[in-house]
Amino acid sequence: MNLSELINYFRSGGSYKDFCQDQLLDQESGAVEIYMEQPLELNNTLAFFEIETTEGSLEFVKDGIRYYSLFGFPYFINVLEEIKKSDHLDFTDKDIAELLYNYAIN
Repeated sequence: MNLSELINYFRSGGSYKDFCQDQLLDQESGAVEIYMEQPLELNNTLAFFEIETTEGSLEFVKDGIRYYSLFGFPYFINVLEEIKKSDHLDFTDKDIAELLYNYAIN
């Protein structure tokens, strides 16, 4: 799943609870973080880890794959909610992915 696909999941009515169940994540975790496979490119694969696993590291290696932390789920969900309330309802999933990606890497 890439960032555009993750955005589409939530904009299409997917819930955090269902997402955590599907991804085998502990929704009661202190925080679930969104990581991207390195080297960073907009359409790279995402991975999701509980903060207890990554200990809040910016970079994390699992199964030989190096990931970079983009942001936590609360931030991600908040951005989607703010866009829903704004004048930017015409933003596509790709538009939002580009905004979030640029925010995370800059």
